[in-house]
Amino acid sequence: MFDDPEGYLKWYKTHELTYENERRAIESLNPRDCLDIGSGPSVFHESIKGNVVSLDLSEFMLGSVEGDRVLADAHFLPFRERAFPCTFSSVTICFLDNLEDFIKEVKRVTRGYFIGCIVRADSSWGEFYSNLGKRGHKYYSKANFISKADFLTLVRKHFVIDKIASVLKYGPTDQEVREEPIGEDGAYVCVRGVRPPDGPGLSNHSR
Repeated sequence: MFDDPEGYLKWYKTHELTYENERRAIESLNPRDCLDIGSGPSVFHESIKGNVVSLDLSEFMLGSVEGDRVLADAHFLPFRERAFPCTFSSVTICFLDNLEDFIKEVKRVTRGYFIGCIVRADSSWGEFYSNLGKRGHKYYSKANFISKADFLTLVRKHFVIDKIASVLKYGPTDQEVREEPIGEDGAYVCVRGVRPPDGPGLSNHSR
């Protein structure tokens, strides 16, 4: 379904202020030298410092990306253990079949930390997109949005969360306004989880 990079990018160009808000949320977590899992047409590469490796299941999306590119499934990352200082993913989780397999693979290839972002199911944006999906939208009909609580639980199985940022406190039909990534109540939520030094994973409820 992700065969139209220009069409995909059109949303971000149309909603420029919302796009900038999401970029600020990502940048507040200081991503550097990352594997971008489900990169699409490199929507957030400007927010990642250093080197970026783009991974996507769609050769059409990767065809529009410059730099290092890997055609692969997010459930089966073709890299050695601890290959990347940082792994990054924005909304890819919303389109995956098996989140447990995904997060295990992410941990396996992560040496330092994982930064993941979602659109929360328990938000006006999540409800809006879910309703579009029910009406047969090209993208959202294939999406499975999860709540913020479920997202944090998933990440904490294998990482120690040390920072959370969110934006989009306004709704999808409201006027767009500039937001700073403060707090956890926005619809677009990003977390940074540090790989624990040893063991199968740690739980951490601190910020």
